[in-house]
Amino acid sequence: MALTRGIVSYTPYRVGAVPDPDWKGVVLDGLIRGRVSAIDVNLGRDKATGFAVFWDPLDTDFTAEKVFADPLVLFCLRVDRLVVPPSTLRLHVRQRVAEVLAATRRHKLPREEREEIEEQVRADLLRRALPAITACEAVWDTRSNRLRLSTTSQALNEEFTVRAREFLGLELQPLNLVGVLESRLDDEELDQAYHLLPSSFVPAVVADRVTRLEDRT
Repeated sequence: MALTRGIVSYTPYRVGAVPDPDWKGVVLDGLIRGRVSAIDVNLGRDKATGFAVFWDPLDTDFTAEKVFADPLVLFCLRVDRLVVPPSTLRLHVRQRVAEVLAATRRHKLPREEREEIEEQVRADLLRRALPAITACEAVWDTRSNRLRLSTTSQALNEEFTVRAREFLGLELQPLNLVGVLESRLDDEELDQAYHLLPSSFVPAVVADRVTRLEDRT
């Protein structure tokens, strides 16, 4: 809950035009469809990602009152992860192996059987674990059509932009160096602009863009 705690580290976006006149209904429906769900360990998963309520990330019961505070749209991206510490896993695997050896009167287990036991133990521990929760608040100002996401993590930003497009119908343009230049310049102008920047200033994403431009020429 970075923004509500006064932490100002965030990633800004420009929101593309929203063509649907009932955009509020579309956004609310998308938040409901894309809300975070429980982690299904039985399917081999240890992570769940989705939307949650801005003021309380444990709440996924979206209503218009919780989302819209004109001119703002408020929600968050929530990521739940189940983690078993390696040391904990080793201890429980050792205990389970000892139980199997005693029950079968063997002195050693084949590698395949031991690996199978490890997977079973890990799944059992995951079912008993509480997820670590990461909540990234999103504040969309519909007057300026700017959105701020309270994280600078590249992975979380990529997850957010994909889900915003899939569930909310929003096309987000990052308001960083790359995003601003790409929204204003064509490829030839971009190539010239990037080559004017000192190498110490060019971030990796810009360097990748320059490489892709050069490959096309």
